[in-house]
Amino acid sequence: MFVASTALAVLIGAAFVILIVTILQLRNQSNERGHSEKIIAASNRLETMVLDLEADARRYTITKKGVFLGRLESASQRFPSASNNLVALSAGDPNRVVLAKKVRKNVSTYLDTWATLVIAAAAQSPEKAQTVVLSPSGERQIDNLRQEFNQLDHDEQERSDASRARADRTERYAIALGGAGLGGSLFLIALFSIYIARRVVDPIRTVASATTRLAAGDYAHRVPPGGLDEIGELTDDFNSMADAIEDQQRELAGQNRDLTRLTTVLRAVLDSTVDGIALTNLDGRVQIVNRPLLRLADELGMNRRGSAIEQLLSIEDKVTDKERFRETMERLQSHPEDPSADEFELFDPYRVFIGFTSPVTDGGGDLVGRIWTLRDVTQERELDRLKDDFVATVSHELRTPLTSMMGFLEMVRDGEAGELSEDQQRFLAIVHRSSERLQRLVGDLLFVARLDASGLQLEVQPGISLNDVVAETVESAMAVARSREVALDLESSDDVRVRGDRERLGQLVANLVSNGLKFTRAGGTVTTRVRREGDLAVLEVEDTGI
Repeated sequence: MFVASTALAVLIGAAFVILIVTILQLRNQSNERGHSEKIIAASNRLETMVLDLEADARRYTITKKGVFLGRLESASQRFPSASNNLVALSAGDPNRVVLAKKVRKNVSTYLDTWATLVIAAAAQSPEKAQTVVLSPSGERQIDNLRQEFNQLDHDEQERSDASRARADRTERYAIALGGAGLGGSLFLIALFSIYIARRVVDPIRTVASATTRLAAGDYAHRVPPGGLDEIGELTDDFNSMADAIEDQQRELAGQNRDLTRLTTVLRAVLDSTVDGIALTNLDGRVQIVNRPLLRLADELGMNRRGSAIEQLLSIEDKVTDKERFRETMERLQSHPEDPSADEFELFDPYRVFIGFTSPVTDGGGDLVGRIWTLRDVTQERELDRLKDDFVATVSHELRTPLTSMMGFLEMVRDGEAGELSEDQQRFLAIVHRSSERLQRLVGDLLFVARLDASGLQLEVQPGISLNDVVAETVESAMAVARSREVALDLESSDDVRVRGDRERLGQLVANLVSNGLKFTRAGGTVTTRVRREGDLAVLEVEDTGI
């Protein structure tokens, strides 16, 4: 392709160069002919002036009219410029210059020896001027000038004819060379087109056809191997690409089968869960939803249109705490990156749900959506309520006979039923301690029931001495500390008073001290401190145990 393109370019370039050279030659030859014609025209003007000069001189001698003498004088004045113009046009060619100067010299001689004499004689008498005009010397000079003018015109005409002949030959050569160049160019273009069609176009069409078949799904189709040129590299690259695409397609098909199988398994797992699960995008639109959530939505009459938050807000009128429900939805909508866990109760029908939401991010940590989980805990809450009722009922039922038993036991121990022996006293003491323990267990059971039912109820009082609460607790735990061989110390400064529930504060301190004694080995120390730090009361229990 490079050689053919270079040859075609050289041939076309040579043809254009020849045409340009021919045009330049034709232009030069045309300029030369034009120059010869200018010289001939200048010679003819000068010759005409000479003839007019002679004619005016003869007319004057015949008519004796001064007008012809004036024309004679005017023509004499124009001769120098016309002669100099002829010499100037002949510059550049020595032969021309010699002949032109000779003509100028002879014209000047003619003016000096004849025309000037005629004008001078006319000034004296017309008869004398007539004698000069009719003298044979003037005619001889005119004849010589005519011959010189004819010779000048003849030479210039030969030069013009020679230039025209050369121009004709150059034109014929140019036509012949142009035709040859055009024919050669057309021949090379035809050969080049055939070569391009066979070496470039046909292989590219084959590759294009193979590409179409490859795009249609025929991954096994290949292009016949090419040569060592660029087209051969193209076919080899296409076959390599087709091999890679076929391998990738085979691998992709296997991955699609695995993904389909995994999707089926994940869908089965999602549909098998008890909780309702949904995945939404950044706009809150549901992307994935399992069957339990669809079933719950149908049971609750939830609207299926819009975002997940809009669908949840469609059952707002059925929620017991509407304001908290709407605030939660608005918070999730304005802060999609925040996790959430909330419990809501519906009254028509009565249902209790716990909703969990969590943001979903991609591998780069960018937020891509949110996962929603809705769990129906209606049955669990009903069981909790039944348990609380059972505990409260049992606790009250146990406390009544226990109170009666403790009263009669105190009466027996006090001897109201008669004197008791030592063994009886010992047995009744054991029964009394067991009854007190049972009473404490019933009290704890009621306390736990109250916590589960309505939370911790505090009886807050102002001005409670935290020092007294801690001192009473430490005093009560002294016996346990001595039995465990653990030192129990109390450090307090000024009287520290707080606003709170005295019983619960005592329970709190007792738990901390009991924990310290429990995990401190014999020989250790449990230290309780009470102090004031500004507006705060600080309670510390420090032990040397694990």
